[in-house]
Amino acid sequence: MKKFEVDQIKDAISYFNENGYVVFRNSFDVNEGESFWSDVENALNNGTPLKFSHYGKIYTNPDVPLEGFKIPRIIDAETHIESARRMMLHPIVRNFLRELYDGQEPTCLQTLTYKYSSEQGAHSDKSLVAPPYASSYDRESLTASWFAIEASDERNGALIIYPGSHRLEKRPIHDGFGDDYGAFVKHCIDVCLEAGCKPISFRAEPGDVLFWHGDFVHAGGPILAPHNQPTRRSLVCHYAAIPEGKGSDDPSWERVPFDGATYFRACA
Repeated sequence: MKKFEVDQIKDAISYFNENGYVVFRNSFDVNEGESFWSDVENALNNGTPLKFSHYGKIYTNPDVPLEGFKIPRIIDAETHIESARRMMLHPIVRNFLRELYDGQEPTCLQTLTYKYSSEQGAHSDKSLVAPPYASSYDRESLTASWFAIEASDERNGALIIYPGSHRLEKRPIHDGFGDDYGAFVKHCIDVCLEAGCKPISFRAEPGDVLFWHGDFVHAGGPILAPHNQPTRRSLVCHYAAIPEGKGSDDPSWERVPFDGATYFRACA
């Protein structure tokens, strides 16, 4: 898989537009990623009210139903953890998205923090990422980042991606699938395979950042290690180009500046 250096932004934009994704190597200091993860662990151990998403329901730490020892994904860790804000609006994010958004600074819509592979079926984010505080954002500008805190391969559930799938027409999840998420997954896979977009595994190294287009098909790979459940620590963020001065669509949330960009947080 081709990987770019952080100073190859323009070349990376061309690759992104063609393939629907792009990877930057050595995009952030590995120690910075470990420090962020240490903050996450401390927040969990100290009872900080982090939110979790588990089969479509929201839970608050420490009241989280576990499957074995696999904790579900943490949503919006940046609400409580400053290092999450620094990661989600890291210079590589601002530099890449500023170029992609024709000079406009990105706004982070949400973050998802994973200790293990989600093992989530193939999907496009475009009809799934719909936070109430940004319900009117331009879906065509939706972009995601995936920060590799540690190495990943098929053993610990490497991300599966479908290059070129962002150009394919897909039905949104609310178009005839009802509550059957599996049918939506099958639809996304069928559209890709019929068009010749074959899945590949993203074998990540710590410090890699993967960006993908909002309508790009991807999946959390199955954990293939035979005798244990290895971690695949990562941070996923979603962004959009939102006009300067536009506030939150939900009065219980506010859009706030951070490090030259913006993000949403719940009002105190």
